[in-house]
Amino acid sequence: MNSDVKLTKFLSTLQMWTQKIRAGELAARIPVSSESELSDLSQDINFVAEMLESLSRDAEIQLQRHTEHIARKNKSQETLYDVVTSINMSRNVQELLTHFLHTMKELVDARGAAVFLETKKDTYALIAEVGMEAVPKNELPFLPEDVPDSSEGRTVPIRVVPCPDQTSQDIFNGEILSVLIVPLQYRGKILGVYNLYVEEDKFKKDSECKELFTSMGRHLGIAVEKARLDDEAKALSIMRERTSIANELHDSLAQTLASIRYQVRVLDETIHQGDEAATWQELERIESTIDEAHTELRALIAHFRLPIGERSLTVSVEQVIERFKQDSDDIQVYLQKEWPDTMLPPQIELQVLRVIQEALTNVRKHSEAGTVRVLMRGDGGGRYTVLIEDDGTGMTDLQKQNGAGEHVGISVMQDRANRIGGTLTVDGEPGEGVQVRFEFNYLPGSAQDNAQHEMV
Repeated sequence: MNSDVKLTKFLSTLQMWTQKIRAGELAARIPVSSESELSDLSQDINFVAEMLESLSRDAEIQLQRHTEHIARKNKSQETLYDVVTSINMSRNVQELLTHFLHTMKELVDARGAAVFLETKKDTYALIAEVGMEAVPKNELPFLPEDVPDSSEGRTVPIRVVPCPDQTSQDIFNGEILSVLIVPLQYRGKILGVYNLYVEEDKFKKDSECKELFTSMGRHLGIAVEKARLDDEAKALSIMRERTSIANELHDSLAQTLASIRYQVRVLDETIHQGDEAATWQELERIESTIDEAHTELRALIAHFRLPIGERSLTVSVEQVIERFKQDSDDIQVYLQKEWPDTMLPPQIELQVLRVIQEALTNVRKHSEAGTVRVLMRGDGGGRYTVLIEDDGTGMTDLQKQNGAGEHVGISVMQDRANRIGGTLTVDGEPGEGVQVRFEFNYLPGSAQDNAQHEMV
């Protein structure tokens, strides 16, 4: 066979190989020619083909790894989004922590998992567990490494420790495992911890999962801290309301009942003396005092049960004044409204309503007034004034010096004013009545507005 024919045959083989390569058959090779002048060229072409196949295989592996990396990233972002959304929507911390206990377990294919919350210093309570039904309820959690108090704000790292042999035998049939410790943290404080029982050393190589779990621990730590602060705020609010109720009872009904008790003793002595006229007089006095106690009780019920609800503040004030008129036939009441239509936060409206109620109660009980005026005024600049003034007996210099009025609710009204950043002043002269002035500022969209809405 002459050289031209051999070359033509080689070129035809090369063309077929090229077509296979273009069709994606990267494993295709050309026969190595026995002719010395074409043998080296055939081997070089096959070497290039092997390199091309190897590069293609590496590219596929890298693409697969990159795809898996993106999938894990997306999964991490979806999980964190789920955490944030659940924190904003959930009202129950235990349900929140239990939900993400299952999520974490699935992410690392853990054999078992448990979550604990700190109830007091160095004391933890088991909140939930999965895959660990045999775990004792008083089981102590595995904790992260101690963080110095001076490192507030530092992120506490997650930790992986060997699972104790006894725990492995009791719960996981002797399987060799590691314990993944995910702290629930807030500003360097450990508020709780997740314990996940995973295959030995499986988690140490997964840096992305470490970042995800660290972020989850920080977000859930914020949720735990927020729940605790909410509980403390509720407890403080309840304490304030209880103090307010106690003040009201002490300054009104308790004193009246004490007076009845004293009058009953006087009646007993009068009956023993056999003075019928004096006995009837004491009975009428007791009956009058009981009527007063009944009036005070009705006022207290109205005071603590009257909600604003969907009604405007001015409508609620009108109802308070109407109730006052029913209980005080001999006192004329005038309401002057210069109040804008701006909707105030419920917390502010409630304090305004309560101050008016308490001021009117003081007028009925202590002033001996014939007329009382209630003025409600507000302007476009966010300045509000509530004025309650009467024409009663007023206040003496001695009463002013001694802080008189504490027993009639002035301190309670001042506390209500302070809650919304307002001021309350009480002034009066002997025989010239008393004036209660309550002033505060409010602008929608201000920092105070946001704070008031958070208090509700």
